[in-house]
Amino acid sequence: MHINPDNDINVGFMNKEIQKFLIDHMGVVDFELAPIKKGGSDRSFIRVSLPDKTSFIFMHYGDEVAENTRWVDINKFMASLDINVPRIIARDESLHFILIEDLGDMDLWSQRFLRWEERRDYYFQALTQIYRLHSFDLKSLPAGLQLSESYGPGLYKWEHDYFLENLVWEVCKIKLSSLDSAKLMKELDALSARLQKIEPCFIHRDFQSQNIMIKNSRPVLIDFQGMRQGCLFYDLGSLICDPYVTLDDEERNELINFYYELLNPAYSLDEFVYNFWMGSVQRLLQALGAYGFLGLKKHKPAFLGHIGNGLENLLTAIDNAGGLEMLTDLATECETILARKNY
Repeated sequence: MHINPDNDINVGFMNKEIQKFLIDHMGVVDFELAPIKKGGSDRSFIRVSLPDKTSFIFMHYGDEVAENTRWVDINKFMASLDINVPRIIARDESLHFILIEDLGDMDLWSQRFLRWEERRDYYFQALTQIYRLHSFDLKSLPAGLQLSESYGPGLYKWEHDYFLENLVWEVCKIKLSSLDSAKLMKELDALSARLQKIEPCFIHRDFQSQNIMIKNSRPVLIDFQGMRQGCLFYDLGSLICDPYVTLDDEERNELINFYYELLNPAYSLDEFVYNFWMGSVQRLLQALGAYGFLGLKKHKPAFLGHIGNGLENLLTAIDNAGGLEMLTDLATECETILARKNY
């Protein structure tokens, strides 16, 4: 075993149990380890490279987030739907170890500077993949497959509070009056009620560009452990209003129309588009709360750099959804404050 000297790996983490796990399942003792520093979860990833240039990814997940324990079962479920997910090589459930195929370093986010004509098909393929999940019959969920809490009044409210606490209060330092807070909650409750009227389905819940790897010119979905029942427009908003990637109006409309034709719903495109913007508002509230939480409380300041794009996308979504005047004013105030802080 060799530790790549060019990488700041925590040697203490590579204890005897991990070494034994890798040796047992790869059948070799000569390999190089390099950490992969990405994302905001409590999981650790290490690239394991063999002398013949074959490589794998070792994942160790902690106890901080219960949904991490569901990753393997959800992986197998999604694979059964012909959705591209990482191939599992080996696992040790008691030690929280998983060895999976190496998907490389190319994700949809890394392609963001290519011309639209060069990356459009990746988006189409990704939407086709997620449609297979969205169109699965909820009543046919395999017995024993545990999922996280479904979207309903409680989870929608939690995301609203998450946004207010971690973005509005902690990052922007805005404190609402009791009257303004009540008006805002009324708007957000109406948003939640609207989304709950839409027929639920299974959703990825973090369907954005950094969770869509590209291997052999096809998208492979990762970070799906938060899969649950929810609103498909939450997923669509995650990808099409992704703060990590800037899409123009024409590109967004092309993707919206593509998915509408896939879904072929019994309602108009106008209603579909309206639902899309409502779902996008909800998703962006969650994402902005996450950026504040990860940036300040988890001491990962890089996430703070995405707040500006997130607020811009939120204001676009609010403008298209309509009826969210208090949220418009609040997001605008946040944008003004953060412009002074150069976020």
